[in-house]
Amino acid sequence: MVDGPVAEQTGLSFGGLLRQLRDEAGLTQDELAEAAQVSQRAISDLERGINRTARKDTAILLAGALGLDGPARELFTAAARGRAPAGEALAAAAREAGTRSAAASRTFLFTDIEGSTALLGRLGEDLYAQVLAGHHALIRSALAAHDGREVDTQGDAFFAVFSSLRGCVAAVLQMQQALQDHAWPGGERVRVRMGIHCGEAPRTAASLVGLEVHRAARVAAVGHGGQVLVSESAAVLVRDGLPPGAALADLGVHRLKDLGRPERIFQLHAAGLPAGFPPLRSLGNPALPNNLPAQLSAFIGRDREVDEVRRLVESSRLVTLTGAGGCGKTRLGLQVAAELLDGSGDGVWLAELAAVTDQDAVAAAVCEALRLAARPGRPALEALLDALALQDVLIVVDNCEHLIAGCAKTAEAIVRRCPRVHLLATSREPLGIGGETIYRVPSLSLPGPEDSDFAPGSSDAVALFAERARAHGVGLPVEEQAGPLVVSVCRRLDGMPLAIELAAARLRSMSLAELHGRLDQRFRLLTGGSRTALERQQTLRAAVAWSYSLLAGAEQVLLGRLSVFAGSFDLAAAEAVCGFGGIDVLEVAGLLGSLVDKSLVVAEPAGEGLRYRLLETIRLFAAERLVEAGEDEAAAVAEAHCAHFLSVAETAAAHLTGPEQGRWLARLDADQANLRRAAQHTADRPDGTALVLRLGVALDRYWRARSREQEAFRLLVPALQRPAAAADPVLFGVALVTAAHIAFWIDVATARHLAEQAVELARKLGDDRLLVRSLAALCAAHYFAGEPETGRPFGQESVERARRLGDDVLLGRSLLLYLLTIDPAPAGQLFAEAIACTERSGDHLINSMLHNNASGASLEAGDIPAARAHLEAAVQAAQQIGYEVVAVSAIMGLVLRAEGDLDGARSTFEAALRIGRRNGHNWDMAGAILGLACLAGDAGAWDRAAALHGAAQAFLDRTGNPWQGLDARDRQDSLDQARAHLGDEQLERAYAQGMALSLEKTLDLALQGSGPG
Repeated sequence: MVDGPVAEQTGLSFGGLLRQLRDEAGLTQDELAEAAQVSQRAISDLERGINRTARKDTAILLAGALGLDGPARELFTAAARGRAPAGEALAAAAREAGTRSAAASRTFLFTDIEGSTALLGRLGEDLYAQVLAGHHALIRSALAAHDGREVDTQGDAFFAVFSSLRGCVAAVLQMQQALQDHAWPGGERVRVRMGIHCGEAPRTAASLVGLEVHRAARVAAVGHGGQVLVSESAAVLVRDGLPPGAALADLGVHRLKDLGRPERIFQLHAAGLPAGFPPLRSLGNPALPNNLPAQLSAFIGRDREVDEVRRLVESSRLVTLTGAGGCGKTRLGLQVAAELLDGSGDGVWLAELAAVTDQDAVAAAVCEALRLAARPGRPALEALLDALALQDVLIVVDNCEHLIAGCAKTAEAIVRRCPRVHLLATSREPLGIGGETIYRVPSLSLPGPEDSDFAPGSSDAVALFAERARAHGVGLPVEEQAGPLVVSVCRRLDGMPLAIELAAARLRSMSLAELHGRLDQRFRLLTGGSRTALERQQTLRAAVAWSYSLLAGAEQVLLGRLSVFAGSFDLAAAEAVCGFGGIDVLEVAGLLGSLVDKSLVVAEPAGEGLRYRLLETIRLFAAERLVEAGEDEAAAVAEAHCAHFLSVAETAAAHLTGPEQGRWLARLDADQANLRRAAQHTADRPDGTALVLRLGVALDRYWRARSREQEAFRLLVPALQRPAAAADPVLFGVALVTAAHIAFWIDVATARHLAEQAVELARKLGDDRLLVRSLAALCAAHYFAGEPETGRPFGQESVERARRLGDDVLLGRSLLLYLLTIDPAPAGQLFAEAIACTERSGDHLINSMLHNNASGASLEAGDIPAARAHLEAAVQAAQQIGYEVVAVSAIMGLVLRAEGDLDGARSTFEAALRIGRRNGHNWDMAGAILGLACLAGDAGAWDRAAALHGAAQAFLDRTGNPWQGLDARDRQDSLDQARAHLGDEQLERAYAQGMALSLEKTLDLALQGSGPG
């Protein structure tokens, strides 16, 4: 570890230095590992602070791979050994890069050699120096020929500015052709990725890292060697002026790591240059797993904070960003998360808690964010811990302040039991648990006391104000008086991002001088009187209250009513919930647009339309105003909210069994937070029983398609036990059978009891449709209870009645459950009948389930082509509605192995293992490892096969289940062959080694092929 004076005089760790230099080189951890010929794990451990120092030979290899020379190389090596401050090494690298000031220009070019460090590793320093010299000469020759100006060069990376976009295009074509034609040492190919973007840059040195320059670098970073990428702004300008033979190919819209607006990217084609490349390295690439949301506005400044928080996250398991609402905690956390997403580990995930109201629901919300399926009968926290035990992830947990106890409990458990998980929380107060590192998010940087410089680069607060003003279509005046006014506004707002954004929005309706004068009136709390809250909270409250006071009366009423929404909402919802009592429905759209213009409501693109949401701080402020309006107003808004989303659910329900179910499931996905809030409100009302049952019945298919049975169970089962539940017998019966279907996976005894009640009531009512569903539910309840023979007659009656009714939806669903109790051999005709029903009705959900079950039956019967066909059909149906069929990967692995495609089977089993690891399912992991064990035997790697068999058994033992069916048969065949090749003693030894492996080493063995030791 680094200790003594060197460690004390620098805040930058060696891991932070390494990551920063790697990022600047445009390398992932894997690319750096390949170039330096060290393991990716070694790099990851250094960057995350697990290892604080590196061996000298490793440091030398890394320095070479990063292209460091001279003093920078020496200081880097010394810092790796803890003998020099990492900050000095970073400064030396910057001096070596020779950063220059650039003149203002509208066309930016970034280039760098793909895999340059790998080239260094292959060629050695002398030959690589020749490559670098030749590369630099070719780039500079093209720049000179087309009036390009070299702004900055770092190792193999160039940043250049052109006054002519056409000149830039001509230059890159010359560069790529020259690079391709050049004879490189060692017969190597030098592949250079390039990115072109147009935009404005102020004429100051600081502006060289401005928004448009930063965007250009991000465009280049997603490309591949030999590829020239062009942003949309540049493509529009140059499309009609390309050189002869050149063309632009639209690669679609991509999200870059700045989390800003998605960028449409084009590829420049020309004769003689390569055209085919892998997918771009954008945030949509599956190799960068994440759910980070796009942001409509640019991230301004905060370079120091991003670096500090990033280093903390690398070295601490739990980092909490604290500060007042509106100080920028969420945006800072998201940007840090995006910077840390480099393709290593299991990704970066955002769990938003703003719409969660129950302390005990925190773990479930995190599970949902990580797309972990609910585990029947297992508490959400335990399921989460199981799933995360082996993962290397960063989870951003946003808006914790109203759930401190629940967040603290969940975070403490994760830190204690999941050693490779890092948490980045945002909250108005710390979580207050051991191991927590608290980072208090400061205000944006402000100009010095004597500084009235208006230049956007003078401070982050001034830059944000100027940028947001431009976004609102307001050009700030340039006269001499403007500078002091802008600086004064930012200072009086204490550099608080939300307050600054609100102030900038007001420039659409008042002058800068008027804005400055009103701030003096509205922020008296900052300068005098008793303070009962943190100063920053007062500042934010004053900013919001000031903005609120400028609204018209109808705008104020609407803002209060909008606080009832959880998460986002569309215009139709706003009209239905808020259009009453003084606000006409036709007025809502205009008033809502006004609130968007004034930055009190956020509008976000969603498909072909917009969805709206309130920042949490604004929502809380608006909720207080709604309470102040009186109980009648608040109750009316809550009832309107429940009524609307019940209507949404019941409207969707009519489409969830037919061909449009995918679109309607997506519609419900967008409103899931509001559906939950409506359900909670109705469940809490003494007179809300019927509404709860109606909502539960309407959401039946949605809950099952999204694996949310636990949520449905908690809502419906208690409501069914209320005295008022049976007031409407038909609704009660449908709710009983809905709850029975949900309870299969959670409480079989309850499922059977509910199904029995439903059958009895359906017979009493003479309701054939209800009876068909109830009998099918009772059949399945007996099957899951281990009583298939008892359940079979109920299933048979259900099917016969459904046939008489001639309803394809009912018949397909009845056959699905009845087939659970039928032996696979004679089931083929029934599967065909059931699948035909779903194809006629367009019921993709049941179709996918049927094909998945039929694939297993076909495989067991030895019909490989049929099993494959069913699996492919299951996947196709599932993809149409966003339904995840976890079992498909493992069964497809069995099919591929049976067909002799061992590489395909291996990839499929590995994918199944990763899914099982993400979900924490030991059964799924056992089956996938078993498949890999059999494949190892097929390849003659008998020691590894035996160890994997032992590891698979260890995973299965945790479930308490035996091997069954095909798994049992394949396992025994493989073990018999292993015994024949190894003998009893060697087999038992390797098998025991596999069983004794830790979870992490088991995964290493299965996924990386390392030995069991």
